Amino acid sequence: MDLAQVRKALDVAVAAIDGKPRTGQIEMAEAVANALIDQHHLMVQAGTGTGKSLAYLVPAIVSGKKTLIATATLALQRQLVERDLPKIVPALEKELGREITYGIYKGVGNYICLQKLNSDEPDPDGELLLAVSSLGKDAQRLRSWAETPGVTGDRDEAPEVDRRVWAASSVSGRECVGADICNYGAQCFAANAKAKAINSDIVVSNHTLLALEVVESHPILPERDIVILDEAHEFMDRTTQAVTEELTAPRVSRAAAMARKYKGLPNKMVDSFTHASDDFADAMDAYGDLMRGDAEFSRKLDALPDVLETAVRRVRETADAIVKFLQADDEIIDTTELAERARVKGAVNEVNVTAQKLLKGKGGQVLWYEPTFKTLYLAPLSVSDVLRENMLRQTPVIATSATLTVGSGFNAMAKQIGFIVGDEADEELEEGMIDPANVQMLDVGSPFDFAQQGML
Repeated sequence: MDLAQVRKALDVAVAAIDGKPRTGQIEMAEAVANALIDQHHLMVQAGTGTGKSLAYLVPAIVSGKKTLIATATLALQRQLVERDLPKIVPALEKELGREITYGIYKGVGNYICLQKLNSDEPDPDGELLLAVSSLGKDAQRLRSWAETPGVTGDRDEAPEVDRRVWAASSVSGRECVGADICNYGAQCFAANAKAKAINSDIVVSNHTLLALEVVESHPILPERDIVILDEAHEFMDRTTQAVTEELTAPRVSRAAAMARKYKGLPNKMVDSFTHASDDFADAMDAYGDLMRGDAEFSRKLDALPDVLETAVRRVRETADAIVKFLQADDEIIDTTELAERARVKGAVNEVNVTAQKLLKGKGGQVLWYEPTFKTLYLAPLSVSDVLRENMLRQTPVIATSATLTVGSGFNAMAKQIGFIVGDEADEELEEGMIDPANVQMLDVGSPFDFAQQGML
């Protein structure tokens, strides 16, 4: 790949969308190409109207490298996979003389779960639909759509339904039994979308999935040679949100209800978890009442108060017992029961893991109670060190946004993302690692003259 090749391909892509050349777009495309050639990081501030999506898509496609694009908003994801890529890919395939593939990668919860949808025994999510008659029409509409040949099962393409109806028709990643075991594995919407994305040259995903993979150091997204962070100014907030633990009484109660409905658990074990759930709900209510009655009460907690600590510990102990029992029970052969067990285990283990983290606590985290929603939260103060270790040292990262500078410099945002700037020193890199300090910064401005063209 050379700059002349990138400029020519950019001209082809711009013509494919009936656009016009823009100086900032060309400058950004060349900077992205140089970053990919030299294997360094890049931060680009590109104002409104620059056309930055083409400015990073074209060099990435020309390079032939596996590229992951992570965005903050659904709107930008859809723009990329439904408008930009479909328009420019045919023209670039002709220009480059090779096939170019792309796909979108979302979490399991963004797709209808056919196993759950067709289960004879509805779980607590499904029972809610039977209890609230007004949700019945939404549920039937969603089912009819899911059974239509050729649909993707993607929530963004599904009929608009109440969020409770969607919850009753989908599962989280922890609750999914896996396509290899599930009766509906061959038709699984999430698995098929994942398979397409894994083999694509360009994969479009979101900040949250990337953040979870990076912080937990656990593979979620396809392997890649390049990471492009679009809307990068929001990445830190999305990362913090993604790794923030939260525990509520309804969440624990749902897990307990799922455990009660599952016939493979000892009654005594389920009763203990149910009682712990009820006690936790009472403790959360009581603490909320205390806070509302005292204006001096701080939401921030140095540690769990006794009334909450006892209740959380009991939830943790009883949930952990169920998880260990389910892990040891490996005699189930029926795939439908395996799927049901996976959902129960996933729901209970989410509560188990969160309770454990709340009890353990550690430096560099903040714990607080939110009285409005009666929720306990635990969040890291900073994730920049983890991002540096698990992302910036692994692949070149192109971070772009219309707003990356604070004042007149990139340093504040760069440090948040994990780049090394100024006099900060880094330890010696292992062979094959990318240097987090090797980051170029560029502001290409905007083609618009806001003072002359704006109207207040």
